[in-house]
Amino acid sequence: MPLNFRRPRIGFVSLTLSFLKGQEKATKIGKEIVSYLKDKLGVEVVEFPELVAQRSQAKKTWMMFKAENVDGVILFNGTFNTGELVAEIIRNLDCPFALWGLGELSLETKDFTGSMVAVMAASAIFKNFDKNFTFIYGVIDQEKTRKKLEVFVNTVRAIAYLKEATIAVIGMRPDGFQIAGADELAIKKLFGTEIINISTYTFSKMMKQIEDNEVKQDLERQKEIFKIREEDLKDIAGISRMYLTLKKIARERGIKAYAPECWPEFRDVDRTPFCSVNSRMVVEESVMASCECDIDGALTMMLEHAITGESIFFADFVNFIEEKNALLFWHCGNAPYDLCISRPELTPIFGGPAEVCSLKGGTVTVCRLNSIKGKFFLHAGVGEAIESEPLLKGSNLLVKMNCGNKRFVDSMLENGIPHHNAICYGDITEELREFAKFMRIPCVIYS
Repeated sequence: MPLNFRRPRIGFVSLTLSFLKGQEKATKIGKEIVSYLKDKLGVEVVEFPELVAQRSQAKKTWMMFKAENVDGVILFNGTFNTGELVAEIIRNLDCPFALWGLGELSLETKDFTGSMVAVMAASAIFKNFDKNFTFIYGVIDQEKTRKKLEVFVNTVRAIAYLKEATIAVIGMRPDGFQIAGADELAIKKLFGTEIINISTYTFSKMMKQIEDNEVKQDLERQKEIFKIREEDLKDIAGISRMYLTLKKIARERGIKAYAPECWPEFRDVDRTPFCSVNSRMVVEESVMASCECDIDGALTMMLEHAITGESIFFADFVNFIEEKNALLFWHCGNAPYDLCISRPELTPIFGGPAEVCSLKGGTVTVCRLNSIKGKFFLHAGVGEAIESEPLLKGSNLLVKMNCGNKRFVDSMLENGIPHHNAICYGDITEELREFAKFMRIPCVIYS
């Protein structure tokens, strides 16, 4: 599935000292990095066009980067350079930074080039300015270097994605679900994410305006995706109407996620649960969908999606499954259908039709970006998903946590993590640590 977001813009500047040898070799290495960013990582690179050795050039650098509204900056220390260059650039920009260092470039002639000396001095300047950075070392041909750069790019993309995103809250949280409440201004201040509200009245009115022929066409699409019983077609036609409404809202208002009031009205009264609609919106529109008006949950899904570009499963932690040595993550029937072992079946669950399915095996990251008393905290862990038959009606995923199942649950409880978690495939713990560092959010992450 394509990531529903623009390419990240990253500024690249080569710092040097004019009389040092090794500049030609350093310039070649820098050009290879820029090419890799553009061609392999899909980055829009804003490159300062000359080597920077004077403060006047450093000033032009940050002014250019600010004018281009870059999302992050790579300070490439091809050789030694003096501290006023880094100080001039970073004091005037507020974005994630990467400090890039190299080994000595002229060992064969025993000439000092001093890239890492510059990096060490720069780190002290960052500390004095109370700014964070990531450290990348080596040439782009090295796998560890490419991996570190990829983590930085993924993290920059996630920060920029949340900064420009809009979440739609549809209705209001179900009674008793206080954990779904959110401090909108705190979210706006920290992440930049906009939150809009759509009443259930407005949403229902929009659903009624969808043309019957559109519903009929979409119902055929649902039959391709899901196993559907003939006796459930009437209710499932209503779900097509809901999906078409959400797709219209997402495209017209540019939302990247929504947090709906799943019940009681839509599920129990109208028999049109959001569950399978959420599945399709995630897969087909790259719009993340939490449940029960959980805004922090929607933020977590967007964070994982921005890092991976893949579908995200939003689930409750339900129980230990002792015989499988795993934790059961489940929800009423919302799993992205592209993550399921086989074609999900739509069947009545808690009032209306939703998916019955199990998700595929593989490495997964279980994550929650959570707010307690207005302060955010990131909790995550890596595990192995185990394929099995559905244990409950709804969407099922068994995960054996690497750190130990009991330890992970204890940690969730101790840190006030509610029942909702967002789950992606792959190990993204390095990106999550970088994200927490740049956003200055405390975190507990189990690899």
